[in-house]
Amino acid sequence: MRRWQAWTLHRRVLVASAAAVTFVIVLGVAAYVTALDRVLFSAAQDAARVQAAEVASVIHDGEQPAATALRDIPSQGSLLQVLDAGGQVVASSDQALRRSAITHLRPAPGVIDVDQVAGVPGELGEPYAIVVEGARDPGGAQYVVVVGTPLDVEAKTVRTATILLALGASALLALLLFLISRAVQQALRPVERIRSEVARITRVRGRGQITVPPTGDEIARLAETMNLMLARLEQSDATTRRFISDASHELRSPLATIRAAIEVSPSGTTHPDPTRDEVIHGEALRMQRLVDDLLTLAKADDGLPLSLDEVDVDDLLEAEVRRLRATGDVPVVATIAASRVLGDRAQLSQALRNLIDNAARHTEGGVQLAVSSSGDDVVVTVDNDGPPIPEDRREQVFDRFARLQESRERDSGGSGLGLAIVRTIVTAHGGTVRATQTPSGQCRFEITLPAAGPPVAA
Repeated sequence: MRRWQAWTLHRRVLVASAAAVTFVIVLGVAAYVTALDRVLFSAAQDAARVQAAEVASVIHDGEQPAATALRDIPSQGSLLQVLDAGGQVVASSDQALRRSAITHLRPAPGVIDVDQVAGVPGELGEPYAIVVEGARDPGGAQYVVVVGTPLDVEAKTVRTATILLALGASALLALLLFLISRAVQQALRPVERIRSEVARITRVRGRGQITVPPTGDEIARLAETMNLMLARLEQSDATTRRFISDASHELRSPLATIRAAIEVSPSGTTHPDPTRDEVIHGEALRMQRLVDDLLTLAKADDGLPLSLDEVDVDDLLEAEVRRLRATGDVPVVATIAASRVLGDRAQLSQALRNLIDNAARHTEGGVQLAVSSSGDDVVVTVDNDGPPIPEDRREQVFDRFARLQESRERDSGGSGLGLAIVRTIVTAHGGTVRATQTPSGQCRFEITLPAAGPPVAA
């Protein structure tokens, strides 16, 4: 099996085809030869039946006594015998066969038996078709008429037919294998071309496309699929490079601030500097949040682990309202209705907090929160008084380190990963999140989650 798997596809197809075609040809030749042999044997038997019937008729009608019944019957190359009731040879077409019968069959009068023997005494091992018919003379004496028709001509015919068929089948097999080989090579040539183009694209770091043949067949669809895959790989590679660049930038900024704070501090001082310590502490927290967000997304790439339970979304939203009001920085208006989903409480709480903190950073007049049940879904909306996100950028905002401006500056407290984490968590729960706008034209983010069924009564 290992050797078979190590062969090329062309070789495997050729060997399998050769085995299948050879099997079919051998079966066909064997069936034809067997049928030909049976037909020739049946013809020889019919001729022998005619001769046996003629001799039996002479004895039965009393035209000749049994001892001379073969005098006027031409043998036509066959061996003829007349046996009495004791099995003794009464008459024979060949004097060498007068001593013993060439068959042991002894049918009753009017009954015919047939047999095939490999040879008879005095002959050179040639096969014979034997027909034996019982007869009765007018005096009531019983006899057996034996006719042995040689099958040497039939045997030679079968051997010749077998040889000719074997030669023809071999030539046909060779022709078929040649045609199959050419067909497989022709079919695999586009695949090899695709492989070489993919190898070339790999050498130039995944940039380029495969030439799609104009055939519209499976090979063309394979090329189209490969182009889609290469485009996704190129996009993924670009995203990865951009992600690394953005992460490096985000980490460089707090590190530079911490380094500057340390370098400008007077050397040898024993008195703490509250301002410097506050700066270092704030930047360290910022780096910690960034690292935590990166770890969350890294876990999500391998499949976000969820601890599923029934979660009251209205309770989560009320907790966020209390948190915002406790800080006193942003006015909050909430419209909360009882809503329950099946999910991970900690993950859903993080998603809501990220979305609400994002709205709080981009508002001046306040944040409006709402949760309600709509059919089989729970809908959470987070509004702020900022302008809505442009329609052509509403998907991009959920990318990692996404920006709506070309500047690399971040708004305070943001890592650029919050909305990406929101989408990751919501998608893991079978829901959706989208950027849209309120009826009055303000910015809105909307989360839709599958609602949990009604609680089971105790």
